[in-house]
Amino acid sequence: MFISFATRSVAALACSVVLTTAVSAAVVDTFAVGTGNKSAIIQIDFENGNGYLVNYSWSASAQSSWDAMLAIDAALPNMSMQYDTYSFGVFLTGVTIGADTNYGQGDVDPYENYWHFWTKDSGQWEQAMFGAADRPLTNGNLDAWVFGSSTVPQNIPAPGAAVVFMASAFFTRRRR
Repeated sequence: MFISFATRSVAALACSVVLTTAVSAAVVDTFAVGTGNKSAIIQIDFENGNGYLVNYSWSASAQSSWDAMLAIDAALPNMSMQYDTYSFGVFLTGVTIGADTNYGQGDVDPYENYWHFWTKDSGQWEQAMFGAADRPLTNGNLDAWVFGSSTVPQNIPAPGAAVVFMASAFFTRRRR
């Protein structure tokens, strides 16, 4: 099969865009927590741009996103959380993972200094209008916590995307 120079150039450009996106996403580390036949991704984005991905697995039938956060906190020795419990739910005030830490209660101008909870069931990220304790966790959920900004969680490209683009651009056979 012959691949034209233009096709290779487009594929190389796409690969460059994917790799650039991956670098700017600043995922510092990924973790796997729990066991079971169900899993969800919990993303934690700090104000400094560092992000962490946790693949959380469980088998219990009733599980909330907050239950996942508590399990993640208990399982990761370099993580700690601070939160307040009210009659209406739980308010996350602080998270530390390794050297990354953010604490806030939404009380300092411009009043974004708190952990924003996001969900992604299909399509786009949406800022939750409910608490994490009220979010029933189901297999395949994507949830995120973003500190200090009401902007969507950082975009993390699919892990295999760069490999697919590179393979199509550079490892195709040419016909003679």
